[in-house]
Amino acid sequence: MRYSSWSVLALVAMLTLPSFAPEARADFVCKPNSVPKINVRTSTTPVAYDFSKTEHDLNGFSVDTINPYGEGVSTDVGGLMRGGITVSHTVKYETSTDRVSRQMCYYYSQIDIVIHINPTVYVAREFPQGSCKHNAILQHENQHVIIDREVVNKYAQIIGQNVSADIGRQSMFGPIQGSEHAAMETYIADHMKQLVSTYTDQMNAERRQRQQAHDSMAEYERVNRMCPATR
Repeated sequence: MRYSSWSVLALVAMLTLPSFAPEARADFVCKPNSVPKINVRTSTTPVAYDFSKTEHDLNGFSVDTINPYGEGVSTDVGGLMRGGITVSHTVKYETSTDRVSRQMCYYYSQIDIVIHINPTVYVAREFPQGSCKHNAILQHENQHVIIDREVVNKYAQIIGQNVSADIGRQSMFGPIQGSEHAAMETYIADHMKQLVSTYTDQMNAERRQRQQAHDSMAEYERVNRMCPATR
């Protein structure tokens, strides 16, 4: 009764705005063309169920939670939830160019963020479908999926709110010389990647804590007591 996970989006180094060339026209000011759109979406692949693996097979799976009985106690894994939360984002922006100085301005136009869950639940084949122990383990593993969904829904709001606040502080960049557009585009992309990564790391930390709390000794004993006379 364990869970394993993978997640994406590694932290990048702290970013500072690059030093761009001085303005050619002091009176040229960047002004946004529209209010940026922010879309945060959650999605879940339908839960896949695999009842073909043996306890020995499941014992060999890499898991993220710790055996609540301690390292010195050997326990067989009767069930497992394996899956990951992936976070992806795309940043769209618009540009405008001053006809006289040829300076450029950049504006966020749309930011799309998708947080996706891809879970698989395993119950060892030693516990036939329909048996008390199979159902008890299945219920426990499905709760791992529910926890993931709760965490994702919570952080979809947190990420959306913080991206919105960040854009509220700065939604346009420039003016810059046309020759500096590549550096500006890199900065914009890396800035948003860092912002999303910060809250993705917080989400993953809370997820690990909550999943570990579910895999407690009290929970394991509760599942075992449900079917005391069976495997």
